[in-house]
Amino acid sequence: MLGKSKTYEPSVPLKRSLGLSIAIPASIVEDTPHLREKTYKIGQIGRASSIFRVEQIIIYSDKIEQNQTEEANLIASILKYMDTPQYLRKMLVKIDPKLSFVGILPPLRSPHHLFSKKREELKIGMIRQGAVIESKNGYSLVDIGVGKPTIIEENLTKNQKITVKLSSIGEKLTAVKLHESEIRIYWGFNVTVTKLPLAESTKKIGFDLIISTSKYGDKITEVFPQLKIAWKKSKKALVPFGSPTQGLKEILTKEGVEMSEYSDFTINMIPNQGVETVRSEEAVFSSLSLLNTLG
Repeated sequence: MLGKSKTYEPSVPLKRSLGLSIAIPASIVEDTPHLREKTYKIGQIGRASSIFRVEQIIIYSDKIEQNQTEEANLIASILKYMDTPQYLRKMLVKIDPKLSFVGILPPLRSPHHLFSKKREELKIGMIRQGAVIESKNGYSLVDIGVGKPTIIEENLTKNQKITVKLSSIGEKLTAVKLHESEIRIYWGFNVTVTKLPLAESTKKIGFDLIISTSKYGDKITEVFPQLKIAWKKSKKALVPFGSPTQGLKEILTKEGVEMSEYSDFTINMIPNQGVETVRSEEAVFSSLSLLNTLG
């Protein structure tokens, strides 16, 4: 009908019915000597996480006897950079030597990145990621990448990254802030760094399904029916990964935890593998792709 405002209806990919997290060790790139190659490897993990709609990436300490802060911060910095829309990076990402090679990272092109910069293409109800430019007297200006900031009737923290829903489009753009629970489409991943070891750190989060990967585990074909049932019932699932030098069994043993006690399933995701070892980033891709078939 002529004169009627267009509204935006979100399309696929939708959020998963369960919250999916992965846990990777701080030493995941320790076998890669140069920052360029480290960046590329981390980028593959970020890319896999976006493809398969992971909501949280946990970076845990796998060498309790060492301080792994530097390694963990490198991984977190690159992953957070990847997840930040390009139009917000100049404002939100500080110049950092750790990000010297981010130009080689594969673009994510996930829903919160794929928006035009043209104001005329905006629609009421469209959601966008933005950053707070300034805030005073109960109002905030938020940069959403269209050249002109949108107005939100709320005091917010400067440089805070938020998600907004456009409420009016005209001479002024207005929007409301959205909570993550209100977003129905896949909206990228959060990155959490912990100094705690795997079992201790993930136990605090309260996952109701933990699927560990190991070449010594049950073949995925043998446990698929039971796994599918557990997946459908789960609200919060975790898939942890080992390091280039230690599998999950060895990492958990150092904590005094048995794999069978920690995991609901321990699965060999690549039975009859044709190589001696599967690289960490390859394990992430292959495991998440198989789990993606569960829905």
